[in-house]
Amino acid sequence: MTSPIKEVLQTLSRHAQTVESSLLGVVSGDTGTPPAAIAALRQASALRPAGEDGYRLHPRLREYLQDYLNLFSAFQSLSEIGPRITQLNMLWTEIELVRLAADTETLASLSTTLQMTVFDIADSMDGNLLLLHLLMSTRFGNVKTLEAKKSQNRYYQQQTTLLAGDLARLALAADRLEREASERAMEELARFLRRNLLARLSAWQQGVSEMQTLIRKEIFSIREVEKQHKLLARTDMLLRQQPTWRGIEPDLSGEIPDFLLAAALAPLLAHVEPLDSDRAVRSELQALVRALPPKPSAPPEAQPPRRYVRIVDAPRVPVATPAAQALQRLARQVQAAPGGVPLAAWREGDADALSMTPAVWLVFAVMALRGQRMRVELVRNAPAEGGHFAHTFGDAVAYPKAVAPKPVSARAAQTA
Repeated sequence: MTSPIKEVLQTLSRHAQTVESSLLGVVSGDTGTPPAAIAALRQASALRPAGEDGYRLHPRLREYLQDYLNLFSAFQSLSEIGPRITQLNMLWTEIELVRLAADTETLASLSTTLQMTVFDIADSMDGNLLLLHLLMSTRFGNVKTLEAKKSQNRYYQQQTTLLAGDLARLALAADRLEREASERAMEELARFLRRNLLARLSAWQQGVSEMQTLIRKEIFSIREVEKQHKLLARTDMLLRQQPTWRGIEPDLSGEIPDFLLAAALAPLLAHVEPLDSDRAVRSELQALVRALPPKPSAPPEAQPPRRYVRIVDAPRVPVATPAAQALQRLARQVQAAPGGVPLAAWREGDADALSMTPAVWLVFAVMALRGQRMRVELVRNAPAEGGHFAHTFGDAVAYPKAVAPKPVSARAAQTA
């Protein structure tokens, strides 16, 4: 039996051309769209009425396609989380009532819906921050005029203000839900809220606050640009109305006007940063320290002679463990083998090394030999299926100190 979801997806696939056209604008029979395609998409709720004879794409489907294509309009609204916060509170109230009635099936369904709501809030916030970062990284580059730029800045300033208020509400609601869930012995739900909501709230609030600061700076810079633009326009109008004007002709016989004098910058002084690790900075700091006057020192006070008691600890006898004994034999054999010693194969012939599992022995021997300044080359396993890089190793070859080993591949180690 075909499910309704498969039927809707098949309908969208059959009329993909009409869906693409409705994403770009309003479609109708006058635009050349087949009436059968419009009727099928209308039945699947993929098209919504737009005017008397036109149809537009479903807003959520349009949002999904634009998100997939990374297309953002100049005045795209941020995803609201206020209704979902209200839904969280209502779901928690219902969970408390159903929990008292001991209806486990309904309680599980409500808990699942609450978790899905939390996931929707997280997706909405991630999408909002991504949109704001993209807009700020391009400095709102999808506008063409100064007025559109100012309007866009004001629009997103209001949007971020509303979003910051919703985040404050969400923080209060999430804290209350987590606390009450812990008090009612619903530890699994409380842990879910801590991991998926409370742990991410601070990052969301910080991101929105940074966006608000950047937008305020952008609004201020636009005001300065507008002011300079007006002054430039007035100067241009003056020059156009007075084409024969030769400019300002001041009388230089007396005091020279300030605007004709070149502005002198303040003298620049080198400032040494103590935390800078540059060699020139360190030498400069050393020269400054040597140039300092000597610190006055007070005469030392007379103190009675100190008496020390020497305490000799008893010599410690090292405990000879099987792993340590095996490591000593391995180190001696590595020093006597210029061609290298495979660690996995050497373990098979040593009783003390066999007391450890192959993985533990391999890690132990690699770290110990490297601690003794020996060269140990890892024999990496083949990359996983579909991958290009190897992240694991199954063997290692140890070389003495004076030998520069050649790279060892997994195929060569297996052959050896």
